[in-house]
Amino acid sequence: MKKVLIIIVIIAVVIIGGVEIGVTMQKSKTSTQNAKQEEKVEENIDEGFTFNDGNIKLVPGTVFSKEALGLGDENNYSEIASCAFEGLDKTYTYENYEITTFPDGEQDKIYTIYLLNDQIQTAEGLKITDEKDKMISTYGEDYTIQGNQYTYTKGKTNLEIIVENDVVTSIQYSYVTE
Repeated sequence: MKKVLIIIVIIAVVIIGGVEIGVTMQKSKTSTQNAKQEEKVEENIDEGFTFNDGNIKLVPGTVFSKEALGLGDENNYSEIASCAFEGLDKTYTYENYEITTFPDGEQDKIYTIYLLNDQIQTAEGLKITDEKDKMISTYGEDYTIQGNQYTYTKGKTNLEIIVENDVVTSIQYSYVTE
């Protein structure tokens, strides 16, 4: 009888140990996947134009979560059926800029960041009302021009600047889709 009891205890320990190992392996796999996703976001940040609002960093093409980014409540919110993607495009308007997102599976990603006034500037220091010369000294002459819109490309992002009468009148970051 003691031998049967010992065998049952050994089998139970082996089964519980196997379950524990399986759970640990799954947790490890999930942690690795999360780390790779975070690495990919960091990679996108390094490869594209980054918009900063204090400690908040926004990059077109990266996952958008206003809670995770610490953005707080927007002044206005709207959504519309997406023309280019399956789902809803969402627009979040804050005091100095507007963020438009596009659906990508179960998550939303940043499509554009549009600066609304001269109270905010790009990470490199350009703002609406600055002179065209400052734009060129800040970003260089490696741009494409269509009408009065100057487009700088970095990674999968564009920085689109409209200049009228040698004055910057509009600044927008956008994600380059394929």
